[in-house]
Amino acid sequence: MLLRSIKGLFTLIRIVPVLSWSFCAILLSVGFAIHDRHGLGSLPWIAICLLLLGALTLQGIVAHALNDRTDWRSGTDQKSPGILSGGSKVIRKGFYSETQLLVVGILGILLAIGLGVYLQSLTAHSVWIFILVGIWSAWSYSSYPFRLSYYPFLGEWLAAFPAMAACTLGTYYILTGSVSVPVIWAAIIHSLLCVGWLMQHHTSDIDADWEAVPQKITTVAWIASRVGKSAVPNLTASYFLLATFVSILATLAVHKIFILSVLCSLLGASSARQTNPFNIANITFNQVKMILLTLIHALLLFGFEIVTR
Repeated sequence: MLLRSIKGLFTLIRIVPVLSWSFCAILLSVGFAIHDRHGLGSLPWIAICLLLLGALTLQGIVAHALNDRTDWRSGTDQKSPGILSGGSKVIRKGFYSETQLLVVGILGILLAIGLGVYLQSLTAHSVWIFILVGIWSAWSYSSYPFRLSYYPFLGEWLAAFPAMAACTLGTYYILTGSVSVPVIWAAIIHSLLCVGWLMQHHTSDIDADWEAVPQKITTVAWIASRVGKSAVPNLTASYFLLATFVSILATLAVHKIFILSVLCSLLGASSARQTNPFNIANITFNQVKMILLTLIHALLLFGFEIVTR
């Protein structure tokens, strides 16, 4: 029973989105912190380990457990034809029940609060701003009374985007005791890249989301219901183009390093435009490219900051 629960937990976590979103956000900030503090030795490495654990807890456990529970109850996960979408399938595989997933989510929140208490002791009370944003996003994205993912634009702008921005900025703040202008720009760009491939992720589930009870009207499902599925790649591309615009501003106003962000964002927009929204394999192929671009973007900025410290 215990081994089955542990296996279920690993299945629930879904390490690829955690790596691409939260871990990359932390990596970005560690790179900037190393640059600004002139080396590795001055960083509190115990804090970095706690941050990684906290990110894994809030995104991999809390957000995924609550999202799986809600999407299973509405029926969208059962009907999803997606290869990477449709949840972690821990209920379908018999690892957890709906009630157990709720318990897992609540226990994850308690663990995150415990980690927050310790991180506060390393920094200041203001660190709770970032922690509470993370908890809010993990809960509000799927769970009552908010269920922001079931409404167009709300899921990404009130939950997903704030979570990634808080993860990036909070990491830098915990490591340095401040927030720098370049990190703010990096946080915005990384968050937009994540939201961009989230739109791609939702594209596979449009029909299943329409049939859910209650209906899950993600932004892509909303666009598809009004102007047709053929327009969905344009929506996804628009998020990457917004990241491109922000990256250009950052390149001109902050540092030439952000030209790397321009390139990654444009490649993301290109992947979106190449998507056939009626073909699950093609949607998935381009989503994988977007995920890799998000990872590469974080690695490039991290590497540049290390080299130029």
